[in-house]
Amino acid sequence: MSASRVACWRTVALGSAVLFLLLSVAAAHGPLPGDPAARMLVKAWATPAVVAMAHVINVGGTWMVLVPATALLFAVSRHARRRWWLWCLTLAAAPMIENVWKGLIGRTRPAATAYGFPSGHATAAAVFVVIALYLCTRAQLGTGRRVALAALVVLGLGVGVGGARLALDAHWVSDVLGGWLLGAACGGGAAWWDAIRAGVPTPAPAAAAPLTRRTAD
Repeated sequence: MSASRVACWRTVALGSAVLFLLLSVAAAHGPLPGDPAARMLVKAWATPAVVAMAHVINVGGTWMVLVPATALLFAVSRHARRRWWLWCLTLAAAPMIENVWKGLIGRTRPAATAYGFPSGHATAAAVFVVIALYLCTRAQLGTGRRVALAALVVLGLGVGVGGARLALDAHWVSDVLGGWLLGAACGGGAAWWDAIRAGVPTPAPAAAAPLTRRTAD
């Protein structure tokens, strides 16, 4: 694994983490200045047909889609199977962090008293997206297929689930953005660690010492 690739995933992990922390500080004081205006804009576009579609896409941020999707990753990617425990741990840890963070920030949702920052659906979808993108770079695929798969994952799960949460009026825009950043930080951190380990050469077995035979004087 090249040093530039390791640096890329380090940037994703650390950059997302820093932005998430900064956004958390702002979110602790209530909705951000652009949140109410963005909510009104989304509600204007949220026709019954859009809301019905959002309910379908929304499932992409739950275990009902992410567990089978993870199983598919393991089925098609040998590298995913090599460190299956790392990806499973990351996919499980990100929602746990999100749940704890909701209590720390304590910001309510637009139309409910439950805490909403960061969005759990957006977090779960984003961490899967980042892991899938990393594994895609490790797969032996042509550029066209790689771009197509990346676009499908990013738009179908990342952007789609985040947009669905807004269309359902379940979160502020900054809630969704916070979920994306937290998921990217967790997934990027796992990819960073894996990229480092992939670049560590396996030590060659030591050569056996030659046998000597004692001769009689």
